[in-house]
Amino acid sequence: MTMEMLSKMVFGTLSFLSVEAVQQQSDIYYHEKPVLGPSMWHFNPDGLAIFAPNGDLLKQHPKKMVCPSYKAQDGSPSNECYYYAYASDGHQYVWAGSMAGDHHVQAFDIDTGDYAGYLDTCSTPLDMEYHPVRREMFVRCAQEDTTGGSPGEIDVFSSASLSSDIPMVSFNATRRPYGRLAIHSSMGPYGYSLAYDQNYITEMDLSSKSVSAEYEIPDAYGGYDTTYSPVNQHLFFRARVCCTCNSTDADVESCGRGPGSLVMVKTGPSKSDQEQIGVCSGGCEGTRADIGVVEFDTVNKVFIDTHNIKEGTGWGADPVASPDGKWIVLLPNDGGQNVRILQAGINGASSGSSIRDIPMDFEGGTPGKTVVSDVAFIQDENREILIVGASTDNNVVLVNLKTFSTHKLNLVPGVAESTGGGARNMEWAVGTDYVWVNGGESMEAYVLKITGEIKSASVDRTLTGVAAGNMLFVNNYERMRAAAMAQGIANTANTVKVSANPTMPSESSTSVSSNTMSSANVTGDTPTSSETDVLSIVAIIFGVLGLVSGLGALALVMNQKNTAAALSAPPKSDVEEACTQSLGSKLVN
Repeated sequence: MTMEMLSKMVFGTLSFLSVEAVQQQSDIYYHEKPVLGPSMWHFNPDGLAIFAPNGDLLKQHPKKMVCPSYKAQDGSPSNECYYYAYASDGHQYVWAGSMAGDHHVQAFDIDTGDYAGYLDTCSTPLDMEYHPVRREMFVRCAQEDTTGGSPGEIDVFSSASLSSDIPMVSFNATRRPYGRLAIHSSMGPYGYSLAYDQNYITEMDLSSKSVSAEYEIPDAYGGYDTTYSPVNQHLFFRARVCCTCNSTDADVESCGRGPGSLVMVKTGPSKSDQEQIGVCSGGCEGTRADIGVVEFDTVNKVFIDTHNIKEGTGWGADPVASPDGKWIVLLPNDGGQNVRILQAGINGASSGSSIRDIPMDFEGGTPGKTVVSDVAFIQDENREILIVGASTDNNVVLVNLKTFSTHKLNLVPGVAESTGGGARNMEWAVGTDYVWVNGGESMEAYVLKITGEIKSASVDRTLTGVAAGNMLFVNNYERMRAAAMAQGIANTANTVKVSANPTMPSESSTSVSSNTMSSANVTGDTPTSSETDVLSIVAIIFGVLGLVSGLGALALVMNQKNTAAALSAPPKSDVEEACTQSLGSKLVN
């Protein structure tokens, strides 16, 4: 290769780099697309609104753009969105299960919030879980939709390609098996599903997309609300049971909409080996037949224990896990008196030895009913806080999980009626001081700021005109990791530069040349002047390319720093730890 040819290569490369920013419109998108950064996504009947953690509106998708018109149950036209399940994959898309008209899964770009498109799915998508190792999103539906091309209850989508056609998991159930899903990287190539009317846990082989095993739940009619702890690799789920009805001494006086039917009651004081008039599943939640939460070991495939709530306050609870799986919180059917906290122990051992009951004293609740509908966790280098909200009053209770002390905060002082509506949803903006709490009844959202421990909490901002909906904190953790790596490289380069002797550059150059020649002499080849020029020019090319890559990495670092500064919260000192955390403020299915 002649020097003239190499010179053309160098100038060609430089020319390419100098005009790289002048591209066609589709290419400009990748160079100039605005990155939302850490953000709170609010899925609601009016569409999707994306906010900065402090409450500033960043982007909005009106319902006419994301939810096409359809006929409501009463036959009238509607285009209101109906989101029930939603999840982020942490690097590519934010996914949402839509039941507005045709049932499908919508995908939004995690960086820009742009609506990438929708994918048809099975009937009534209830739950979504992402498997980061497989890079697949699993969707739990209530029923297969064979005529619509969805012959299964578990649908699977790839974050690598929205057009991938991945086989579904079929339970061979034609009825509507409403249920939940548990998927986690620590489970390996397996996942678990439960249904309200099936008395077994279904184990799924995620590789073959088939049912691999079933484990019968003792004394249960089915299972529903589910969470998982990677600490001990145990599954926690609410058992569904059968109970008696339609008499003064029955477990529940009313049989609901019908007269009841003959059922086998296996738990509580009405337990019998003979069939009795009763009901099963949701109608028995909170009754004396309710056995509470079942703990299942996914490693040894055995049932470990059952956990109920504080004696004398009621029966039954829904389980929620902290992002790291250390804490399991039971949301009880006790009218708002307490929450029960378990700490995950070792694999194969019951978590019951760590039980703590934390007083909540929420007002307006009905005995036997669930008042606490959601919680949020703050877990960082300095804090471990649980925030609990109720649908019946306007208080939230903050719990210091290191001391178990509590602090109560009124969201709207002076307002007697609860703004929570049917449920009080909560979400921590991970890595910041902000926790979001919805007030769907009054079309409000409350942005709490917690700068230190629990008594530092205050309502920093109240947003109005916010429809009741579901909140999800979103961050591109893959981008965050790349920024951390770039920062590490920059720090290493600075260290090397400082340690070098700045007064003797010629000696450094001589040393490098001498080492190069010594290496060449060992092999018996001495580079010529022309070859040395070739190496120099190649080095220039790689240096230029490295400069461009470095500037890109530096931009990532600066974007991360600017985002942290804007939120008044410093970036995490250990980004590797941050990247292993849950994508939200709790693990709940």
